[in-house]
Amino acid sequence: MTSRDQRFIDRRRFLEIGGASALGATMLSLGDRGGFSRAFAAETPISFQLSWIKSIQYGGYFAGIDQGIYKKHGIDPTFVSGGPNVDPVANVASGRSPLGDRPIGPLIVAREKGIPIKVIGTVFQKSPYSIISLAKKPIRNVKELAGKTIATATSGRPMMLYMIKEAGLDPASVNLVPSAPDPSALVSGQIDGYAGYSTNQGVMLQTRGVEIVTLNAHDLGLPETTGTIYGREDFLKDNRDLVVRFLRASAESWRWGLDHPEATAKMMVERYGNPGLNYEAQLTEIKESKPYIEAGPAATKGLLTLDLPLYGKIIELYRNVGLVKGDMKVEELCDASFADAAAKS
Repeated sequence: MTSRDQRFIDRRRFLEIGGASALGATMLSLGDRGGFSRAFAAETPISFQLSWIKSIQYGGYFAGIDQGIYKKHGIDPTFVSGGPNVDPVANVASGRSPLGDRPIGPLIVAREKGIPIKVIGTVFQKSPYSIISLAKKPIRNVKELAGKTIATATSGRPMMLYMIKEAGLDPASVNLVPSAPDPSALVSGQIDGYAGYSTNQGVMLQTRGVEIVTLNAHDLGLPETTGTIYGREDFLKDNRDLVVRFLRASAESWRWGLDHPEATAKMMVERYGNPGLNYEAQLTEIKESKPYIEAGPAATKGLLTLDLPLYGKIIELYRNVGLVKGDMKVEELCDASFADAAAKS
């Protein structure tokens, strides 16, 4: 081997060692900032139990999948469909899915029963739950319920009775009957009012050319949130970073979905939603949902954050109705720290 060859080998060896050292330093630097693990590690899977079937009411979540937002945050979510034959809270409590969404009422009832779940965020800061009537036969205030037949879900019956009593009406003067998912009984004249969501059943009727009047329950003194995000307490405790990243990605996903309603409606109809969804109905629903999602703390702190004083009022309402018998505190039901942390970065 000549001295020239030796010099070449030494130089090449130096570059190899130096290059490896530089790469190692870069990897360590990225690792210190969390960038290396995010850039190369596989996304963390997480299962989320939906309260209802896959439709535009969950459009923000699926926009996050479609736009790669969850992937950017190192999350690989699976959104499990709910429906009339699914008990979402039981699925979360049993560990089938560690996170889920539900209207706040069933979550308060579950917590009252000792089920170890906790509210950590909400999509709809103000519930669109309303009494829907026909414009040609409107119900404009609670007192006009007297002598009427109103369809309501079994779970909503206690609240309806409370509202009727608070208005000074005899509960016997209002005929409460079980509701079906489709409000067509209102059009056929079988019922005078339908207790449901103006953004869902209300939109169903509007897209069929039916003119309606809505009486929002929140505005009547029955506050509620829906799309309320909750999880098993043990999972939340053991996976704080993952849950915060999920909420951060979800807030970003919902922001994108609300800002791009046409694209979000299209993707739900074509790729992510249940078969048979109507594009115009999906588009109308997400547009109608926007003010309810952006209400309250969402306007100042960020999407999905919690209004703890509001939840205190909701707990007190459920106590007055008789669905909460113990001394439940807001802190037992809610933990705002997850959504607050997600909103900060």
